[in-house]
Amino acid sequence: MMDWSPFAVCGPDERAPGARGLNGPDGIGDRLRTAAFAERQAFEAFTWAAERFTDAPEGLRAAWRRIGLEEKKHLDMLLGRMKELGVDPAARAVSDRLWRGLSSCATYAEFGALMREAEARGQAAEESFVRSLSETDPVTAGLFAKIAADEAEHLAVADSYLK
Repeated sequence: MMDWSPFAVCGPDERAPGARGLNGPDGIGDRLRTAAFAERQAFEAFTWAAERFTDAPEGLRAAWRRIGLEEKKHLDMLLGRMKELGVDPAARAVSDRLWRGLSSCATYAEFGALMREAEARGQAAEESFVRSLSETDPVTAGLFAKIAADEAEHLAVADSYLK
């Protein structure tokens, strides 16, 4: 069992509570928490895959290790913003469904395809948060914009190796 501290993770058969509206600090906190936990899972998954799939091209494995470190940087940025805003990462449960799916992949191609889908979903969500928060919370919006830009590069890496 993975130690997901400082996050509280719901059971495998449970759904995490839905995000609250963006018209208040709780909703912003929910988005930060969900994004931070997705970055944590991505860090763990990229690190795991680089070690697990020794049959993957070394360039891809090296890219996964580098991207994993970028995901860790994103996590740290998001946790820092949460601390500034007084958002407790463990205040609401999050789901580790992403990790469970990625860590059950049998091949590097399967992992790459699933991770690419996750990165694309994350980028779309981050771009949406930028639009939604640009006027009410430009600091958080800027953080999501930086992460979305990095995700675009991660998608390019996936596309170059997994066509």
